[in-house]
Amino acid sequence: MQTAYTPRDCIPLQSNLPIERPEQPPELVHFHDSAMQVFTDFSRVYPVTITADRTIDYALHKMKNSGVRLLLVVDKKHRMIGLISAYQIMGDDPVRLAEDKQLDHSQITVAMLMQPQSDIKVLELSHLRDARVGHIVATLHQLEQKHMVVVDQGNIRGLFSANQISRQLGRKILQEEMPAHSLAEMVQTIG
Repeated sequence: MQTAYTPRDCIPLQSNLPIERPEQPPELVHFHDSAMQVFTDFSRVYPVTITADRTIDYALHKMKNSGVRLLLVVDKKHRMIGLISAYQIMGDDPVRLAEDKQLDHSQITVAMLMQPQSDIKVLELSHLRDARVGHIVATLHQLEQKHMVVVDQGNIRGLFSANQISRQLGRKILQEEMPAHSLAEMVQTIG
C-alpha cells in the first residue's frame, strides 16, 4: 500500500541569509590553548575510512583526494580494525614487503601494512577536558606518533593530527625532534 504524500509548504527565500556551517578550528593556536581547538571531532567531520582489502595505491589516492594523511581501516560493520598512514605507504615497508613476498607493488593491500587495532594507543575524551595543546604535543612526542585516536563511551570519537596541530601552531611539532624511520620521512624532513 502506497501512502499519499502531500507537498510541504514553501516560503520565499529571504535576502542575506547566512549559510549554516560547522565551527572552523582557529587558524592560530598556542600550546596553552584548549586541546579541543586542534581536535578533529567525528561528530562534526566525517572520518575518511578504507577497508583492509584495498590496495595501498588506492589508499594513497583516497588520501590525496580527501586531503588527509591517515585512513581509519574498518571492517564490514564499519568498526575500526587499524590505521594506515601516508608515511607507511610511502616509506620503506612496501619495498621490503614486495621483495620478501615476491609481490608487485600494486598487489600490496592495506592489511599488509596497517597498524593493527591491538597496537593502537588511544586517549579518552573524558580525560581531555582540561588538556592543552601542549599536552597533546607531548603525548605525540612520547609515543612517536603523528596521529592520536580519541574514544568516547565505546566509540571512536575523533583524532589529533600532528600536521593539523603544526599548521595551527605555525610551526612543525614533530619532525624537528622525532627520528625519521624511513627514507620518505627523511626526504620530507629535508624538503
